[in-house]
Amino acid sequence: MSDENRRFSWVLRFARIWMIAAWAFLALAAAATVTLAVVSIRLSPSWTAAAPFVAAFAAELVAGLWVLVIYGMIQVLISAQEQLTHASGRLGRLEAVLNEVSSSTKALTDLARLSDRAKRLVCQEQEIETLRETVRRELTLQDYEGADAMIDAIEKELGYTEEAARMRDEAVAARRATMEEKVDASIQRIQGIIDRHDWARATGEAQRLIHVMPQSEKIAALPQRIETARTQHKRELLQAYGEAVRRNDVDRSIDLLKQLDLYLTPQEAAALQESARGVFRARLHNLGVQFAICVTDQHWAEAVATGEQIVREYPNSRMATEVRSKMEQLRARASGTVSAAK
Repeated sequence: MSDENRRFSWVLRFARIWMIAAWAFLALAAAATVTLAVVSIRLSPSWTAAAPFVAAFAAELVAGLWVLVIYGMIQVLISAQEQLTHASGRLGRLEAVLNEVSSSTKALTDLARLSDRAKRLVCQEQEIETLRETVRRELTLQDYEGADAMIDAIEKELGYTEEAARMRDEAVAARRATMEEKVDASIQRIQGIIDRHDWARATGEAQRLIHVMPQSEKIAALPQRIETARTQHKRELLQAYGEAVRRNDVDRSIDLLKQLDLYLTPQEAAALQESARGVFRARLHNLGVQFAICVTDQHWAEAVATGEQIVREYPNSRMATEVRSKMEQLRARASGTVSAAK
């Protein structure tokens, strides 16, 4: 049960105690009513004398049923609260994901506006790393001719002369290496991927090595090594998040929450939900203060940038609605300030 739902657990406990006590009281009352009805019938041959006791007994039965109904309604309300809390947590995480997608889309849009040469410079490092991993995979499979052909293509077609030279040196060393040295080199390469916290890539590389070298115990132990490192990194992120929250470091807390979103189970996310809400509320408050200061000091460009950040990160908040209503006027003033400066 999450922290949000624990607030209402006492209500359920109290309702259960109240139901048991009410039933006990009604049972005693019903027993007394029956006893009085029997005595009344013995004293008077007329059934009319027992009529009030029969009515009282019926009322006690109805009261007992109502006690059960009320307890059931309380259980339904608590269950509904739990479902709402869970749904709220999922919506919060979905909003964070959508914000990330929005940022990624903006980055892709900016990239699309670049020239072909600029795009190549931006993506060059990632391209080289992919090529390097492909050549190493060929070397692991001992396909030296395929690796040499790929290195030649990297040099002649892509123009990566220095990188091709380094790859040739690595290919020469791979030919000379023993199987044990190849295993150690492969494990060291995957450890580098682990150190970058690229768990999917590390797992994929480990599975390929297991297929190529199934007899190696070191290679067979790689999946457990990756999982252990992933668990340790998750633990470190949680500790860092707790420390950031204690220091009221809002920006650091939000950054860690975004990283933790890739690791947390639904139960763990629910446990952090209340803390995360506090962090995001503090972040919104800080942005609101910053926005107000910029407007007061007539720093229009900074006010526009901060307002756009509020709308982007908290689109459904009341503050975002208020900021949207002022953005056109602020942009006009920022534009006028820039024109006057020119």
